[in-house]
Amino acid sequence: MTTWSDSENARFESALATYDRDTPDRWERIAAAVGGGKTADDIRRHYDYLVNDVGSIEAGHHDADAGYPNGTAARNNNNNNNHGNNSGRSKQKGKCTNS
Repeated sequence: MTTWSDSENARFESALATYDRDTPDRWERIAAAVGGGKTADDIRRHYDYLVNDVGSIEAGHHDADAGYPNGTAARNNNNNNNHGNNSGRSKQKGKCTNS
């Protein structure tokens, strides 16, 4: 499991905007921009998780009161961690995890 800080998420979002899908070595470049020891695999997993999460939200399969979940256990514990989106939901400062 990888933990993501608010600043890492901000750098991740910025790097995604800079390095589009046609950029050679995209995930490695984003990992370098994010820093914090994140690998290209960590970046790709984080991206895939967020794409899946957005798809669930758009399909109406997401509990908006739970914030961004870190998995079933986090949802059951009502852990309101956030993956870079502060759209009115509470979050635990400095923590964002995914598997």
